[in-house]
Amino acid sequence: MRPIRSRILALALLCFAAHAGAAFPDRPIHIVVPFGPGGGTDILARVVADRLGRALGSPVVVENKPGAGGSIGSDYVAKAKPDGYTLLMGTNATLALAPGLYKNLPYDPVKDFTPVESIASGPSILVVNPSVPATDVKSFIAYLKAHPGTLNYGSAGNGSMAHIATSLMDRMAQTRTVHIPFKGGAAATQELVAGRLQFMVAGSVETVPLIEAGKVRALAITTSTRFAGLPDLPTMAEAGIPGYEITNWFGIFAPAGTPPDIVRLLAEKIEPMLADPAVRETFLKQGVQPLPMGPAAYREFVRTEVERWTRDVRQMNISVD
Repeated sequence: MRPIRSRILALALLCFAAHAGAAFPDRPIHIVVPFGPGGGTDILARVVADRLGRALGSPVVVENKPGAGGSIGSDYVAKAKPDGYTLLMGTNATLALAPGLYKNLPYDPVKDFTPVESIASGPSILVVNPSVPATDVKSFIAYLKAHPGTLNYGSAGNGSMAHIATSLMDRMAQTRTVHIPFKGGAAATQELVAGRLQFMVAGSVETVPLIEAGKVRALAITTSTRFAGLPDLPTMAEAGIPGYEITNWFGIFAPAGTPPDIVRLLAEKIEPMLADPAVRETFLKQGVQPLPMGPAAYREFVRTEVERWTRDVRQMNISVD
């Protein structure tokens, strides 16, 4: 019995050693999207998951965990085991806006995450249902002022970028609109197309396909310069609201404490895909453009964005708890 028992123990130790020394990744990686399926963040995450999975030779799965403006899914990743198998598709809404919106945010966007790689950036777009009799920003603002508190807009939830972007427009243009939150941007845009919402300042990933299909009318973009994918569309500042500027950004984050070699490997696999003309073309069709930075530069970028938006959101006096 003793030799058999010894052989079993030796085999178990060999299996443990083999598993412990297995090259990363040896099982599926999960990219958590803190919003519902079909929205802009979800669409980009699925492009990244497909390409990253092929580059690593291992499955990469997108997992949607919506709620509380993206803070539920973000908190889930912040508290996940820092082994590289649970990642976050982070956005300016979940990381830069959240500290100013939530008094008791369960995670710290700087201390609780390790930036892996910036993915893309793009504008939000002011779009209206075709039933709205406005063809540019000035006529739309005039229409809002003539109908205060009667036009509805949607968002991916309280504190989401669409909510903040429209609140900023209301403040700067001195208009009054009605916010209807949803659990994801896709649900909100469906209501916009159906005519139950009259307008949105929504992410380009969600709105560009609708604009091209003629289902909504685009009036302006929110970035300070025009977007290459929509060169004829003016900025909000050009169109009648001077100083208005919002840029959406998306990136991959790991829990704080993830080993540097794993972070480096993931970044090295992600960066080449962003230089691929096919990926760039896919992104442009979705209203964003690739924005690779590398982990170190991305960490500094996120820190600066958190400082800026925490200050700006508090000045707008917007809170969701």
